[in-house]
Amino acid sequence: MSLPALELRECLSSDLLHLILLPTEACNFRCVYCYESFRLKRMDPTVVEGVKQLLARRMPTLERLTLSWFGGEPLLAQDIMEDVLRYVQRLRGSHPAVVLRSDVTTNASLLTGEVIVSLTNLGVSDYQVTFDGPRRWHDRKRVRPGGLPTYDRIWANLLACRDTLSAFRVMVRLHVDEENAAAVGEFLDDYRVAFGNDSRFALFIRGLSKLGGPNDATLPILAGERRARTIEHWRRMAAESGIQLAQVPAGAICYAAKGNSFVVRADGRINKCTVALEHPENQVGNLHPDGSIRLVADKVRPWMRGIDRGDRALLGCPMHGLADHGLEPAPPGRSESRITELTAAATGGGRA
Repeated sequence: MSLPALELRECLSSDLLHLILLPTEACNFRCVYCYESFRLKRMDPTVVEGVKQLLARRMPTLERLTLSWFGGEPLLAQDIMEDVLRYVQRLRGSHPAVVLRSDVTTNASLLTGEVIVSLTNLGVSDYQVTFDGPRRWHDRKRVRPGGLPTYDRIWANLLACRDTLSAFRVMVRLHVDEENAAAVGEFLDDYRVAFGNDSRFALFIRGLSKLGGPNDATLPILAGERRARTIEHWRRMAAESGIQLAQVPAGAICYAAKGNSFVVRADGRINKCTVALEHPENQVGNLHPDGSIRLVADKVRPWMRGIDRGDRALLGCPMHGLADHGLEPAPPGRSESRITELTAAATGGGRA
């Protein structure tokens, strides 16, 4: 099955570029389900310069630039974020037709009203923040070092963001598991009162997942039909109470399956996926201080196999069969030309 032309363009077009930037890989939380090691800290200055030079190289050829901020906790390096965003604004002065989209995944411990105003003014329009149920359950899983609680600070910061006039969107991600499933209604009641009348906030309810962290074996994951029924029940209850739900389209293509999307690590390594960050098959290249990227085609190719096969499961999560079970053979023929196209889309030419 081949992909529709519009989806192929989103995956391969050289005038679209999506960079997921990790300005720091440090974090001030120690969530029990986290899979990250926090070994790396702030993005090296040579990498920051490489990001800027890459953007300067690519801006004249782009129709749309998407900058996503991830970590660690990216707001621990807010200065790096703002430095890069200001540079992009200067570049757009010479290339005003380029559409900029920017989003951040944050634990919101540092997302004060002042911070969201500053970032929104620099082009960051979308924010993703997570809760693990009402306070008594959230503070068992989403904790600071030493097991210290986080719920009240996150909630207070979101209230402060709500009270600003900035034009942003916040997707509040609510994890549901075996332990907190019966208490989700309490969270919905509080959320509806605080944010239900503000169209800038939308709720995304999903099951807690195992993502390769050291505590995966003991996580109280909802499974099978019970998972589906429980999530559907609480989504229906939220909608019936007037809460705006985030619309996540079925069959969406993962960023990691696209040839024009890359993760830039704090040390300049290039990954495809923000999960399994240290897995060998996720190390696909390096960014250099002059803005050039050197990709290893044999590493990138398997992430693209969903496009070649028209396989919706692989397009939804191309990590399946790679990080878990080793590489599958690359399909012959078209994948070689596709890999050349994706490399050109990212770098303007260089590959190993």
